[in-house]
Amino acid sequence: MVHDPCFLGPWVRLLLLPRCTLQVFKPHTRQDRRSGNRKSLQQRHILGCLAKWRETYGFVELVGGVLRKSGQVGTSNGGENFKEKDKKMGPNIKQCLRKVADRHFTAVVKVLRSSRVAPYNEDTMEILGVKHPYMSPPSMPTTLFSEAPLVVEVDTVLKCIKSFPKRTSCGRDGLRAQHLLDALCGEGLVMARDLLCAITLVVNLWLGGRCPLSLAEFVASAPLTPLLKPDGGIHPIAVGTIWRRLVSKVAMKVVGKDMAKYLNEFQFGVGVLGGAESILHSVNRLLNLRHEDGSLTMLTVDFSNAFNLVDRSALLREVRLRCPSISLWVEFLYGQAARLYLGDGQIMPATGVQQGDPLGPLLFSLILHPLIH
Repeated sequence: MVHDPCFLGPWVRLLLLPRCTLQVFKPHTRQDRRSGNRKSLQQRHILGCLAKWRETYGFVELVGGVLRKSGQVGTSNGGENFKEKDKKMGPNIKQCLRKVADRHFTAVVKVLRSSRVAPYNEDTMEILGVKHPYMSPPSMPTTLFSEAPLVVEVDTVLKCIKSFPKRTSCGRDGLRAQHLLDALCGEGLVMARDLLCAITLVVNLWLGGRCPLSLAEFVASAPLTPLLKPDGGIHPIAVGTIWRRLVSKVAMKVVGKDMAKYLNEFQFGVGVLGGAESILHSVNRLLNLRHEDGSLTMLTVDFSNAFNLVDRSALLREVRLRCPSISLWVEFLYGQAARLYLGDGQIMPATGVQQGDPLGPLLFSLILHPLIH
């Protein structure tokens, strides 16, 4: 990959590795279900998949196995067809079971605390289509690059890997930040430096725009969980891949301070620790001091569906102008439509900033800054 980054094969293998080797082991017997056995069986299953991966045709066999499992229809102990049983469950229960099976415990809590999960049907897809409208892909900026692409060191990458919150959910590929942390400590400590150097090389390839563009819609993809709002609306939660979030975290860490200076005192969400809290405290203090002054007026503006409706052509121009060192990475993510999955369906919006992207607040602020001025 490093010697010939334009070759598609190694990139595909990198993206499919966790999907083929990090699947959750499903116990078949009562003894397997015992908590003491499940951990060792899970480890044995992953090690077996990794050993198979290194074989000549192991990659092909593992991919075939994943495809076969995805097409299977299981049956319950009572002989009831799984699909028929699935129809009887509420969408919240089905979503929780999916998240528990994938060990997405943080997502399970969010689902349980929500008003409910919207059913996966045509009506929900239509609402999400309105929230994520399809438009023609954005036009690429014509401004010349004033800086070379960002290149980072291993220490920066390691800090960003460690900065992921515990139990961070994974994307559709199954790779978690905890997988990377586990590989860099414990029994994997001997190979940790070599692995970290390899991860850093891949991160720098992405930052340098060296990944084939045909993979952009998959790297920037995310599954959607459509949570119902109390007022009946839908709030979709997108969970991107760890690779995408790691590279964006690295980019944000390097350019964040300079961008905070550029945005100055007009925003408190990028590079400002406790910025939202400072706004609330300042407003409360002002109201307490001047609550009897009838000459003062406060204006609050709430843009409807703002993150999802950002003009990406304008966004890419601002990034190329203000922080060109990460421009190639941002153009890779937002220069074309990306796949947002809902169950077996998908939408491919070409507008907006993806919620959950570590670069999202910065990109949104770059668009708002000229409007504020």
